[in-house]
Amino acid sequence: MEVPRRLKKAFHTSLIFIANLYFSTIRFIFWFINYFFRERVYVTPPTDQLLLISATQAVRMISKREISSTALVESYIHRIEQVNNTINAVVVKLFDSARREANEVDSFIAVSDEEDIQRKLVEQPLFGVPFTMKDALEVENEIITCGVYNRRDTKCDRTAEAIKRLQAAGGILLAVTNVPEVCMWVEAINTVYGRSKNPYDARRMTGGSSGGEGALLGAAGSVVGVGSDIGGSIRMPSFFNGIFGLKPTPGVIPLEGHIPEPTGYKTNMLRIGP
Repeated sequence: MEVPRRLKKAFHTSLIFIANLYFSTIRFIFWFINYFFRERVYVTPPTDQLLLISATQAVRMISKREISSTALVESYIHRIEQVNNTINAVVVKLFDSARREANEVDSFIAVSDEEDIQRKLVEQPLFGVPFTMKDALEVENEIITCGVYNRRDTKCDRTAEAIKRLQAAGGILLAVTNVPEVCMWVEAINTVYGRSKNPYDARRMTGGSSGGEGALLGAAGSVVGVGSDIGGSIRMPSFFNGIFGLKPTPGVIPLEGHIPEPTGYKTNMLRIGP
């Protein structure tokens, strides 16, 4: 028996009314709580001009001796220390190794002529530029948890292929950022490191699963970051934190070393990207 058109229209109108009432109520409740009981906390804009240049600008300036890789790395270390108490984005700090690698870059620049430097930039287009990554890509001898409590003391025995390629291109791994447990939620929260917070309003979420990465980039705590995306895990944090993110073409960036390891149809859906 066919449902009368008038009844369909009335049912549809009722659903719209109920949905609008529900979401209006939720918005009011959160507005009330945030306005009267929770003070807005946010990350202040950076004053260090080195935090405002792009990765390509940084490479050019390092190669021309306008800045040093060490100065750039130190600027980002200082910024991370400044903002992380607010956003809780960085969970593993690799500052000592980053300083050593930056010093090696500066030593090479100091003793090389223009031809040698340009040849190096062809081989390593990210020469001397720090980067960060989400806590879901293996790094040899480092604890990568993917937000899983039982992995809190587990060190990796290899480095993810995507990270190895970035390092081979001259990038300097600076820090690891927070994720939800097993990268399976829409914000970065777990029982190992807690909840990451939005740099524009710490009462609000970061998106997920690359939420710590998104928050750190939004707070000018990293120049470029590495995330992974199967259903929005790069794109959602980018949207939530006011930055750019990309889910690349399948098959371009290898997935070896990602936690959890994708199987079956997930290998065609998962991407590692910026």
